[in-house]
Amino acid sequence: MKFVTVVLYLVCVVSAQNTVVDVLKTLGTEGKLIELVQKAKLDSRLEGKGPFTVFAPTDDAFSALPGDLLAKLEADNLLLTQVLEFHVASGKAMSSGLKNNQLVPTLIGLNIRINIYNTSKPSIITADGAVVTKADNVASNGVVHVIDQVLWPLPTASIAQGIAANFHLSTLGSAVSKAGLVATLSGDGPFTVFAPTNEAFSKLPAGVLDGLLKNVTALTDVLTYHVLPGAYYLPGLRNGDMLKTLEGGNVTIKNSKDAAAMVNNATIIAQLAESNGVLMLIDTVLIPPPKHFELAEDKM
Repeated sequence: MKFVTVVLYLVCVVSAQNTVVDVLKTLGTEGKLIELVQKAKLDSRLEGKGPFTVFAPTDDAFSALPGDLLAKLEADNLLLTQVLEFHVASGKAMSSGLKNNQLVPTLIGLNIRINIYNTSKPSIITADGAVVTKADNVASNGVVHVIDQVLWPLPTASIAQGIAANFHLSTLGSAVSKAGLVATLSGDGPFTVFAPTNEAFSKLPAGVLDGLLKNVTALTDVLTYHVLPGAYYLPGLRNGDMLKTLEGGNVTIKNSKDAAAMVNNATIIAQLAESNGVLMLIDTVLIPPPKHFELAEDKM
């Protein structure tokens, strides 16, 4: 009887020590994350009482990072710690308790935005756009959700600030300021902004951009046609969806596994998480249908 009691006691002790770090090790897909957690000396913290919710990028997710970025993280322990802490939230958040547009505070103080999209069955859960591929790996001190991307860059800025800071979007930034939309895109949102790059604006017919900048009403219509209420990361854009913009018109989504996602005739070339939504960089300026005729008339 004493022997059975001792065995049961040992089993309970082993089970109690199955921390989020132990779970990461047993998953078999988190070798790089474990290595970086140990490098940043966060393993002892994650072996503590918690509870913690860990959004865990796979080895493939780290391999997909630009090589210079990974090297930068490995060389800068402070930055590495900040990035890793952004992947960890206090508390135990099971997938069944997550809600669409829920903001989950992380150890670094920034929020991860949770979205739940019914674009397939079962529903897709994303964390700042990264798809949760294996949810609810329970540990004694929390839970691990496996994700398919590293959460980078950190969402330290609003959409308006993100546009202003991105040198690929300087023309858009000037137009947003001219139209008086900075305050709107700095608000709580969430918003999704299809953000034409400088090269996209350069593709407009001669005189169109200058004409828009001289007509604030038309400029505002064009810019708000690029803005959706709500946070739509790529997994939330379903092929054939017609989504209503702040301008009032609809944009049409094309999204398949065989080609880059598109909105109307523009290709989505990158997505960036911001504190109040999503920036989707696109290669073509979207013109609302009523404005096609007006802009053509202005050129005549």
